[in-house]
Parts: sequence; C-alpha cells; structure tokens
Amino acid sequence: MDSNQIEDAEFEELDPEPEAEPEPDKPSGSAYPTQVVLTIRTIVGGYLVYLAYQIITSGNEISTWMWAAVILFIVAGAALVVMSVKHFICGEYEGGKKDENH
Repeated sequence: MDSNQIEDAEFEELDPEPEAEPEPDKPSGSAYPTQVVLTIRTIVGGYLVYLAYQIITSGNEISTWMWAAVILFIVAGAALVVMSVKHFICGEYEGGKKDENH
C-alpha cells in the first residue's frame, strides 16, 4: 500500500449548519439570580461589613484613605446584604414566586 495516497487525499469541507437563533418572544433564561448566587452575595456583603468593623476597632491609627475604604466597605457590604435579603423575601430568584419560568 502506498501511504502517499492517503496523506495527499483532501477532505471535502462541509458547510457549517446555521446556528439556530432564539425566538425574540421567548426569553433565553430567567432574569433572576439563583439562590446560591444570592447566598454568596449575602456572605460577601457580611464579610465586607466585618472587615470595616475590624479596621475601625483596630488599635492602629487610621489614615484618610483607610476611612475611605471603611466607608466603601460599609456601603457596599450593607447594599449587598440588604438587596440579597430583599430578593430572598420577595421570591426574586430562579424558581421563586416571582419567576414566571418555573
């Protein structure tokens, strides 16, 4: 057998199939986050508030930049916790009472 014939053979390229486009009337997925994502957001927000508390209660002198970080941590952490808990209570998560796709 001659191996050159096999190596020199060209393969016919098939036309790629057109990708199916989603229908505009149907949403591609839920617009709400999952319960796991909301839980992680709550934990991260609580940790940010805890870090701010640790900085405030440390015995070291706190500079202006550190106060800016403390304020940012408190605002961001509190916002994450409040919004995540609100979403939990209102059922605004995948499979929740406000999710129309469940």
